[in-house]
Amino acid sequence: MAKIVLAGGTGNLGRLLINLFQEQGHKIIVLSRQKNHSGDSTVQYVNWDAENLGPWQKELDNADVLINLCGLSINRRFTKKNKELLWKSRIIPTTLLGEAISTLENPVKLWINFSGVSIFNAAKSLQDENGKDFANDFLGTLAKDWENAFKEAKTKDTEKVILRMSPILSQKSGMFAELYPLAKMGLGGKVGDGKQMVSWIHESDFIRLIDWIVKSSHRELIYHACSPNPVSNAEFMHALRKECKVSFGLPLPSVMAKIGAFIKGVDPVLLLESVPVTTILTIKNGFKFNFPYIQPAFNTFIKSST
Repeated sequence: MAKIVLAGGTGNLGRLLINLFQEQGHKIIVLSRQKNHSGDSTVQYVNWDAENLGPWQKELDNADVLINLCGLSINRRFTKKNKELLWKSRIIPTTLLGEAISTLENPVKLWINFSGVSIFNAAKSLQDENGKDFANDFLGTLAKDWENAFKEAKTKDTEKVILRMSPILSQKSGMFAELYPLAKMGLGGKVGDGKQMVSWIHESDFIRLIDWIVKSSHRELIYHACSPNPVSNAEFMHALRKECKVSFGLPLPSVMAKIGAFIKGVDPVLLLESVPVTTILTIKNGFKFNFPYIQPAFNTFIKSST
């Protein structure tokens, strides 16, 4: 039985990982700002504010794995205030966890810290873990700052892994949950010119990838949590329509996408920017994707919802 610590593990990704580690019989500790949690006696919730050292530090002592899930959702407008919130929600907890680990005599053995494939926004070619065509826009800079904070943490006795996240396809949340009903109504056309690349990962492959990293005897510093086969937005929407058995999808011109993003309260870059990212080190090191292609990934969700 391993001791697994999840920092900020009360969201959807946290629940997926809690389910994984519960099935394996591990001891699970969740560092959470929320003080009251109901029901689950197999998970120990420990209060922290994600800003200051405190009694929660001892949970990292003799721990096997720390997974840092902290970070507000980017699904919002990139106003000055929101940019600051997004930056603080990632950099401050990451720096704090590094400080906490540095004080321990028997620190956590493995620290997995998230980042984003948006570090390659608008790259001119397909980028894997060895890619260097980093973006200089807000999301690219945010990811670079996040990774630098992680790398700079002085944790010589703790192995560290950066996991750059792509959007997760899940039946109950995220892109699929939002687009599926629209596609069924004939509104699942391409966005803009449809050429922007979409990187993605099926939720079951995300869970399996985390499990594989934890169990690996050899690890790289950086992995991409994405299918090895990104698709264009037009291909993405076509595959979704095909699985919905809908022959037509009303396209969404760039101008309308920007208006829709404003109404929905998100930044249009999330709809229109190309993110041409793949993975090579996962495959090289032996991970096998159950869903490397987009259409079978959609199929699993649609079959189970009908």
